[in-house]
Amino acid sequence: MTPVGFLDRHALDALGLTLVHFLWQGALVALLYACFAALARRASAEVRHLAACAALALMLALPVGTFVLKLNQRPAPPARESFSDAADGRDPARTRARVEARGESAPPLRAREARDEAGGEALTLRGWAETRVGALAPWLVGAWALGVFAFALRALGGWLAVRRLRAGARAVAGPARATLERLAARLEVSRAVGLWQSALVEVPSVVGFLRPAVLLPASAFTGLTPAQLEAVLAHELAHIRRHDYLVNLLQTAVETLLFYHPAVWWVSRQARAEREHACDDAAVEATGDAILYARALAALETLRGGAPRLALAADGGSLVRRIRRLVQRDAAGSSSRTRPAALALLLLLLCGATAARAFFPSDSGARAAAADPPAAAGQRREVAVTFVSFPGNNLDPAGLADKTRQLLRALAAHDAKAVAFVNEARFYREDGSVDESRLRLLREWLDAGHELGNETYGHTNLYKVSVEAFQADVLRGEQLMSKLLAERGRRLRYFSYPYLNTGSTPEAKAAVEKFLRARGYEIHPVTVDNMDWLFSRAYAEALRRGDSKAAAAVRAEYVPYMERMFEFFEQYSREVVGREFPQVLMLTAGALNADAFDDLARMLRRRGYSFVTMEQATRDAAYKLPDTYTGARGDSWIARWAVTKGLEYKDSEENLPPLMQNYFAEFQKGLADRQKQRDDKK
Repeated sequence: MTPVGFLDRHALDALGLTLVHFLWQGALVALLYACFAALARRASAEVRHLAACAALALMLALPVGTFVLKLNQRPAPPARESFSDAADGRDPARTRARVEARGESAPPLRAREARDEAGGEALTLRGWAETRVGALAPWLVGAWALGVFAFALRALGGWLAVRRLRAGARAVAGPARATLERLAARLEVSRAVGLWQSALVEVPSVVGFLRPAVLLPASAFTGLTPAQLEAVLAHELAHIRRHDYLVNLLQTAVETLLFYHPAVWWVSRQARAEREHACDDAAVEATGDAILYARALAALETLRGGAPRLALAADGGSLVRRIRRLVQRDAAGSSSRTRPAALALLLLLLCGATAARAFFPSDSGARAAAADPPAAAGQRREVAVTFVSFPGNNLDPAGLADKTRQLLRALAAHDAKAVAFVNEARFYREDGSVDESRLRLLREWLDAGHELGNETYGHTNLYKVSVEAFQADVLRGEQLMSKLLAERGRRLRYFSYPYLNTGSTPEAKAAVEKFLRARGYEIHPVTVDNMDWLFSRAYAEALRRGDSKAAAAVRAEYVPYMERMFEFFEQYSREVVGREFPQVLMLTAGALNADAFDDLARMLRRRGYSFVTMEQATRDAAYKLPDTYTGARGDSWIARWAVTKGLEYKDSEENLPPLMQNYFAEFQKGLADRQKQRDDKK
């Protein structure tokens, strides 16, 4: 269970990445505003306040745009210039069959090459970082939500305090009221403004937007001269004319949502300071005496207390700085250079737009340049997930149960429904009794809404037995699963050829297919074939010997490798079928895919994939293409369709990392040594 359970995993990842991206976005906006402020030091406070508000608005707009982009992102695949052949297989038999069928020794697998220079987002440092940041998304979002809640409570407390201020106030009449009305007319304040005396405020303050009111403490009538009181009232009316109370509410909302970024607080502080300066200027303009107003502010210092955060007090900002500004202004005269300031503000907006465009490239821009044919750019992709050798091997019963349940949680988090193919031989003990602990995992799998499929009883290779023996193994492999499914009103309907070997002759292939159809089976048409079995084997061995460092190294290489496999088969799909279509991914059940499925799913989401069932995927017309391929190799159905069409056969580009190259070389050497021992015995 993630800390934020009400969001689906894709939305959670999008929000987590949005929060992280805002770290640099907010810093950039603050830097641009700082540049503007430096260029417009002599601009009017009104212009500087507008610039600060624009910066805050941009700070809010950027994460909103980022979230929408990430939520709907369908990145096109990066371009690839070539695809090289590499040895493939899921076990010793399959590996040897492929190599021997080519009549050559196994070629050495090349080391990982540098990423394509024209590669798209999936192969950039940003793509790499996003995949890894996504792992922390639930915790980042959870911490952010707690912070927002805390700051929202703080704002609510301020709002309640403002309501209490009005509740204990009484209307003011007489000369003060007349002065307020005269100033309101002079400042062109069209709304009715209340004037109230409150025992809860210590300095004049403005509250309310729809029904604005100026609250005065009793000390304002005794501590200020009539002229000073007039200047202070002019300041408060300027707030009302400028709708500052509403702006302050919106500003507080931005601070609440983006509380974790210091740049937000800095820009917000500048906005509040410039707002007070703008109202000071309006008060001086209304009274015509800057020195008088400065003395009024100084008098307020003796009345200074604290107004609630959502109220606008006349002593807001740095009082000393405001007084110094007014005195210097009166001595030197106002120098409001609005034209240079406007140009600087325009530069700020242009830079912000450029930054946003750089971060939000259009599908016809940078991504299209690295994409495949234009029709493929930005398209939605779908993939069905399947597992073979379920629930896995090389683990003790407790470990197997733990990893299976971990996989179920990961699938649920990404709303993925999968088919798991089973060899029932692994569900019997040596004495012939059923292993109930393993059978329980099948029940949990079905209860979670997933499907089971038959992979023969003993993972039998069709190339090594007769058609009759293979058919018998199919029947033997459906006994336990058929009963489990019947208990739930379902039936066994999917079959997966072990090693993807569908028959070495047309006659054997046709006979088995006819037999499977008669049994009501649909064949498991794998399109994204890969060597995850090799990673799984290395990972399980590392866990078994307690080598966590080696296990972590294997896992770190796994998802980038799988991404390269998807790139290969996306390109091969376009070459053979003329378009991309819903893929069927085959994975090896076990510890690695239980631990890494979350990372794998995020990579697929980033590439634009959504998860569908195998039934949904195989409805596509591509899966109706004829498959006449027979041979000594089990292969992706895309390669089979290519051979049937007379197109170039391409073996999967594994492009194994150096770590797995070394492991594979040792694995092949072990195979050769064992084969030599068997030959010597003969």
